[in-house]
Amino acid sequence: MKQKHSPIWQWQRNVAASVVAVCLACGFTAGARANPSTQDPEKPLKAHNTIQGAEKQIQAMYAKFAEWEELVIRSTEAANAGRRFPHQQLSRIYPEVYRGIWYADHLIAMGEPAGEDLKQKFAMLHKAMQVFAQRLIEFQPKELAVLQNQTTQRQKTMARAAELAGQGKLAEAERQIQPLLLKQLSSVFYLNSSVSRPFQNEVNVPYQDILNRLNRERRKDYQARAAAKIQTYAEAVDVLKSESTRVASELKQSPTVTLADGKSGDAAEAIEYITMLWGNASAAVTRSVATAWAFSDGDVQATAQPFQQIMDQVEATGNAAIVNVLNSAAQSTPADQLAALYPNVLRALSKLDRRLVGSLDASVVTAVEQLAAKHAPLAEHVKRYSLATAEPTRWMQRYASQQVQHASGGYPLASNRLNRDETPETTVAPAIYGPQSTRSRVLTPGVLSSPASWIVGDAKSMLGMKMKDESTVRLLPTAEMTIVPQDPRHYTSVSASFPIDPYVSELHDCLLLDDSHGPLDLSAADAQSSAELQEFQNVGGRIARLTLEPFVSRFATMPDQASALVPLNRLPSIDARGTPIDKLIWRVDLEPDWVAHRMFVAVGASPQ
Repeated sequence: MKQKHSPIWQWQRNVAASVVAVCLACGFTAGARANPSTQDPEKPLKAHNTIQGAEKQIQAMYAKFAEWEELVIRSTEAANAGRRFPHQQLSRIYPEVYRGIWYADHLIAMGEPAGEDLKQKFAMLHKAMQVFAQRLIEFQPKELAVLQNQTTQRQKTMARAAELAGQGKLAEAERQIQPLLLKQLSSVFYLNSSVSRPFQNEVNVPYQDILNRLNRERRKDYQARAAAKIQTYAEAVDVLKSESTRVASELKQSPTVTLADGKSGDAAEAIEYITMLWGNASAAVTRSVATAWAFSDGDVQATAQPFQQIMDQVEATGNAAIVNVLNSAAQSTPADQLAALYPNVLRALSKLDRRLVGSLDASVVTAVEQLAAKHAPLAEHVKRYSLATAEPTRWMQRYASQQVQHASGGYPLASNRLNRDETPETTVAPAIYGPQSTRSRVLTPGVLSSPASWIVGDAKSMLGMKMKDESTVRLLPTAEMTIVPQDPRHYTSVSASFPIDPYVSELHDCLLLDDSHGPLDLSAADAQSSAELQEFQNVGGRIARLTLEPFVSRFATMPDQASALVPLNRLPSIDARGTPIDKLIWRVDLEPDWVAHRMFVAVGASPQ
């Protein structure tokens, strides 16, 4: 009979009141910035919360870990100084630290990256607590007698549990053993491992085997539950298809069409509307593939393959929608309105172009050329415009290319900077865990190789270091920040307020732009719109903040408004090696020293 497995609930109520009499879900401010950063290394890792209740459990476990670790630190300091320490309180915590390891395994079955972090933390705390036994020798005979007196009950309990496990009733078997084991661990705390090992082997070893089998069952249950969420991308894809069809159909009859929130717009605004819907569909597929990765036990690329096929279909739908809008506009827009519409269409297409891997689809380029060709005077004007701006543009680009080479000196590419071995200046690892390595190493690793807070603490050494990154885009036209879309290890956030007004004015002069004359080819439209949105080809600056994020949580919870974090026509780029829930991605907050547009380079007041 299939067993039902509910999510981990709050820490058991029967824990000693003097130790854990707190509400485990409290103490976290809603809306607080998730994930550990160089400003706050102790923040919990964010959950994707596909299985309801995981987020609260994760927050509770981080809170309890911090409380218990602090008690162990203080107690160790007291013991080392020859002072009394609260051994009775520690003996009550010791079983709960074990329980923390078990609960972390349950979170891993839920596909939660925080489970991996918490398992490391609780396992290390358990090991650190073993040093107290050598200072509690006077209590050992009593606690050994307690364990010996439990022999009959222990054997009876283990026999019953083995019977249940043999019947496949793993959850019942686990519940049978756990109270006995927790009670036993309170005594084990006082004993040297050589003395306690026979008792642990009798109970903990079979319990762990049952728990591992139970977690495999839970994993299958949670994979089935996650399947529904993984399929939710379909709604956004259907909206893209239906709205694209409607918009193109209405534009055949009229030069304006109803768009978002009941507002009407022309063909250029329709392209921006479809680009937004395309972004929403892309974000939905991204969330789905990230969730699939969290629950996949197979190859990363094999898991992604069906989603890439869906993404290819979304791209085909988006391109066809843009072409249909342009063709419809060619039919319905009066010839005398084309001259005003055409520059806005080009600007909308240039924004779309920067969201793609590769260039605009050839069918889109052909359609926009045909739109201009509909009106002979406009077509001739476009031809003369391209000839008039070609030489000034070429010179501006050549000069900008020379300037960016000069500005880039001493600013390694972000991918190189983040993969370079560095020596950490300090460590946040408490002394109870022993001395930490001071060897040179990558301080922003792509996997959770040690507790997240330690990794971020080491990464503080990188603050203020120079780096450059490529191809910033705005999340939204009104957003205060631009981002560099992700690679497997990082994405970059940059303020969109760099002072470039004089350069934009010079650019407008070069491209013959003013309030009544817009760009008349895609290259000019791209130059104008990218400058106005501060979407640069390169940016160089100093690392102001580093935030460590679980890869699958980052993309499984990515909102539609953040779709620019990933190009419209591809899935998130992920390292195919290893387990997805171990993967990390770093958000780099960059304080810019200089920015490089295709047509100019702007340098800040005093870059060193």
